[in-house]
Amino acid sequence: METDILPANLHSAFMRRLFRNRARVTTQASKGRIYAIGDVHGRYDLLRNLMDRIIGHWEASEKDFSKVSLVFLGDVIDRGPDVADCLKLLLNLVRQPGVVLLRGNHEDLLLKSCEGHPVAQRLWLEHGGRSTLASYGIAPLMQGEDSFDFGQRIADGIPLEILDMIRASPISFASEGYFFVHAGVRPGVPFKSQEEQDLLFIRDEFTSSSAWHGAVVVHGHSIVDEVEFYPNRIAIDTGAYRTGRLSCLCVQGELREVLTT
Repeated sequence: METDILPANLHSAFMRRLFRNRARVTTQASKGRIYAIGDVHGRYDLLRNLMDRIIGHWEASEKDFSKVSLVFLGDVIDRGPDVADCLKLLLNLVRQPGVVLLRGNHEDLLLKSCEGHPVAQRLWLEHGGRSTLASYGIAPLMQGEDSFDFGQRIADGIPLEILDMIRASPISFASEGYFFVHAGVRPGVPFKSQEEQDLLFIRDEFTSSSAWHGAVVVHGHSIVDEVEFYPNRIAIDTGAYRTGRLSCLCVQGELREVLTT
């Protein structure tokens, strides 16, 4: 896939188009608009397609809001074939104001694998990490290889600026009455007291709960056939790596719209 030109010029091809109309927003503008993107998992083709849809949605809309944000809900890496291209694109995106890349459980396992944690390495490789290795031309774990040596090979094979971006990625993002996070939250626990492990990995305890969490939680991680809306949460991971459907939720005040590849 020839993608070298895109990342270097992404801000002019996408971000400038997305943000260029800010000056036309009136002083009576309503709340900010947020585009939240579900688990990409190495599907660069779907990510590019979705970006085009977001651009079209933005350009066709009235600019009746004071700011616009892009929030990626984590798990950009693993499973799909083009992890390196996805991360290169994200590296350029997060340099722009209003773009947030949240950490997912897959990014968390990657960082721990780089640090030499054998359990994290096993889990990461069993759940799609091999595609990230292949995308960067890194050989898999070799027979008898020490976990710290393997971790160093991973860290050496991925550009430092990419790893720094992942290390700097926050676990959650709150705005406009929504709480954005990769996996979900522990019911009954205030946001400020949530355990990082739950925010990255929780499933059934969260998805089966009807409890109000203090804001509507927008999350990925748990795959659904199509974006699902509940009184307390919105699930937007539509299994892009295996279904070909990468979804984005657009929220602005009372507005909730879904864009899907």
